[in-house]
Parts: sequence; C-alpha cells; structure tokens
Amino acid sequence: MSNLALILVCLGIGLLLQHVRRLPEQAASTLNLYVIYVALPAMILTEIPKLTLDQKALLPVISTWLVMSFTVALIWFTARALQWSRSVTGAMMLIIPLGNTSFVGVPLIQALLPPEAMPYALLYDQTGTVIALNTYAVIIAAWYSGQQTSWSKVGTTIATFPPFIALLLAFATLSWTYPDWIRHTTSRIGESLVPVVMVAVGLQWRLRLDQEHLSPLLVGLGYKLVLIPGVVFALFALLDLNSIAAQAVALQTAMPAMISAGVVAMTHGLAPRLVSSVVGYGLLLSLLTVPLWSQLL
Repeated sequence: MSNLALILVCLGIGLLLQHVRRLPEQAASTLNLYVIYVALPAMILTEIPKLTLDQKALLPVISTWLVMSFTVALIWFTARALQWSRSVTGAMMLIIPLGNTSFVGVPLIQALLPPEAMPYALLYDQTGTVIALNTYAVIIAAWYSGQQTSWSKVGTTIATFPPFIALLLAFATLSWTYPDWIRHTTSRIGESLVPVVMVAVGLQWRLRLDQEHLSPLLVGLGYKLVLIPGVVFALFALLDLNSIAAQAVALQTAMPAMISAGVVAMTHGLAPRLVSSVVGYGLLLSLLTVPLWSQLL
C-alpha cells in the first residue's frame, strides 16, 4: 500500500503542477529525459545483475514479442473490419501493441510484486517494448503518415538509446561483483525513477474525449486493459506458469498505452486527439485494472 500511495501522491503532484502553471512548458520533457538518461539506466544496472540466466529469463524476452505480434494482428484485422481511417489505424497500431512497461509498469510492479520480479519486468521492457519503440514504431509512423525512414536511422536510434546501452553493459558484467559504492550509487539513483516519472506523467496527463473517436477509444482500451492481459493470464494458467518471472510478464501485458508511442503518433499527425484520449484514460483506468489483475496471481 505504501508503494501505491507513493505512485498516487506523485501523480497528484504532477496534476497539481500542471494546473498551477508555475513550471516551464518543457518541464515534463526534462523529467522524462532524466528518467531515460539517468534513472532507468541506473535501475537496470542495479537490478539486472540480480538475474539468474536460466529458462525463466527467456520467458519475458519471448513473451514480449509474442504479445506485441498478437496485438498488431488483432488491431490490423479490427481496423479492416470496422473500416477505420488510415490515420486512426496507424495511431492504434502504435499505441495498443506498445505498453507503458517503463514509466507505469516499473512503479506498479514495484508496488504489487516482490522485489525479485523487477529484473524480469525490466527484461520484458528493454528487450521488447523499448526495441519496438525504436524500430517498429518508427516504421509504422512513417508508413501511415506517408513519410520515409531508413534502416540506418533505426539502427542508430537503438544503438544510442541509454537504457539499451545500460542493459548491454549489465549483461556484459554479470560475472563481476560491483564494489559497494557503485551498487549503492546506482540503487539510490534508480530509486528516484518512480517519483520523478509519476510527476512527469501527471504533468502530461490529457483526458480530451472526442465523440468522433469514441468507438476506437473503447475498442483500444478494451483490448489493452482487458482482452490482451486476459488472454495471457488464461494461457499462463493453462500452461501452469506461475513463477515470479511469469507474474512479472503477466502484469506487464496489462499496462496501458505507452506515452512515448503516443508522442510518436501525434508528431506524425496520426489521430492526435484519439491518441491523447487512449493514453490518458488508459493510464487512469490502469491504476484500477492492474491491481485487480494482480489479485489473480
């Protein structure tokens, strides 16, 4: 409860700061940059060395791509069946497959699962969602907006992404024993991720509802928060997967739409009001649905 209280309090602080309008307009972007360049890499360097490389470690790596592939196919067939516009289809192909497994996933899993779950949650995020954001999202945004991109640009984006570099470094030094001062430093910096990111989320929260996009909004939220995690939970139960790694993966699939994917969609002109609504309402509802899903673990 104390971890959930921290999330809600910091989110409320962000909302309050948004309304008092005392911070610079780019405050949320600055906080996001701190998380991406400092706090998240520090958390990765702290948590990944605790990981035991066995079959359980493969589960989040494989699951993240299977879940995203299933979701992409689901959205594509739904878009054709409901005759969504090209703009709406592109937006939904971006924000529904890509979950908020960092900014929301890490705090909620930290609050709802034992500490041993965090390395698996980070693996799900860094080996799947983050790579997809810098490859799949770039390609989809360019395709549906009529723009062009290049494989060299995609490769450069991945290779220079700080959390991904930290992940590679963490795996390269798995056999090392870090000095106490390094472990203490990365741990304390990593602890700043949750309060900073939730304040940033509160600063960016938008809940604009457009009646024109009500149908894709409801479909998107239903898929993201109910159907997809429901399929994963049912499949894991059928396969009798109940390890701490499976619990981390299952909860990560229940996370709302990724804010960064929403930014990519909006900057490419793909149904920006719909994107804002799906991201905003999804975040709000996930604070209720994710804890409910966790009760089934």
